[in-house]
Amino acid sequence: MDEAQRVWYYLNGTGDVPKHSHVQLTAFSRKGGGGMKGSVAVVKLLSAVCVLLLVQGQSLLAQEGGSTAPTKTIIGDLLDVDRDFYIVRGERGEIQIEATYKTEITEEFGYGDRIKALVLMNNKALKIERAGPDDVSGVTENLPATAQAPEAQPGAKGEAPAPEAQPKQPESKTIVGDLLDVDRDFYIVRGERGEIQIEATHKTEITEEFGYGDRIKALVLMNNKALKIERAGPDDVSGVTENLPATAQAPAAQPGAKGEAPAPEAQPKQPESKTVIGDLLDVDRDFYIVRGERGEIQIEATYKTEITEEFGYGDRIKAKILMNNKALKIERAGLDDVPGVYTE
Repeated sequence: MDEAQRVWYYLNGTGDVPKHSHVQLTAFSRKGGGGMKGSVAVVKLLSAVCVLLLVQGQSLLAQEGGSTAPTKTIIGDLLDVDRDFYIVRGERGEIQIEATYKTEITEEFGYGDRIKALVLMNNKALKIERAGPDDVSGVTENLPATAQAPEAQPGAKGEAPAPEAQPKQPESKTIVGDLLDVDRDFYIVRGERGEIQIEATHKTEITEEFGYGDRIKALVLMNNKALKIERAGPDDVSGVTENLPATAQAPAAQPGAKGEAPAPEAQPKQPESKTVIGDLLDVDRDFYIVRGERGEIQIEATYKTEITEEFGYGDRIKAKILMNNKALKIERAGLDDVPGVYTE
């Protein structure tokens, strides 16, 4: 029995060739052998097609499974575009986002643009677009849809449980500090942990033109877009203060005895000024730089400041200043004056 006959019986599920079919097989071999060889070729072709379809099916399944892979959203100011890498300013340093041929990029971006990138956990971008006015800078992990929307569990008597009270989130913040630079629409302010970048938009109210060294006060949204920029007052303390919504700032008064409102609690008196004693490191125009215990202290002299004499590097001075470091008086320190900062 030749190979064609064996393949025919195998494809028809009969296994080995029966002995009583020898005559029929011989006749088949003589008459239809050529056709049988064509059938084998067709079978091989169909097998190859099946294998190809199987591979494509597995690839599609892998892609569908990949769509549920965890992702994160990165929002920040663009520092540089280096070939396929978008370098973004993050809270703890630079963040490198890689764009691939699959990345959807809505437009061309450059230095200073505020972008929003949907990326995989390995920082390969799925989409890069311009950030909106309400997008807050930072990195947020996106949970899968099944994890984001848990099924509601009914409470007692089949009722849905009452939603938990969410703490009020700050809607804006106030930034007070010395202006280091104005770069187009960005006001760079000296902060406690580094530079703070405030963005002015067409909606920003700017009371006057500011320059290097001016002390400003900016009311900004949580994404650092300014609502108002003005000159800081003598009582404005440097720093960043979050402003809670009005409902969170003004809790309802609780009646006291006999329905009377409780007496307001006595607030501790805040110091109005302080005294700085230390060695002078430099005089930069109106700023006196003094060596402090935790670093340099910058004292600003204004037209109202009383300066007893001219000072230079190495002189030990004593300065009475407001809480915003504007000096009321600068004089030479006495022999008994100990370096430090003293509140009054």
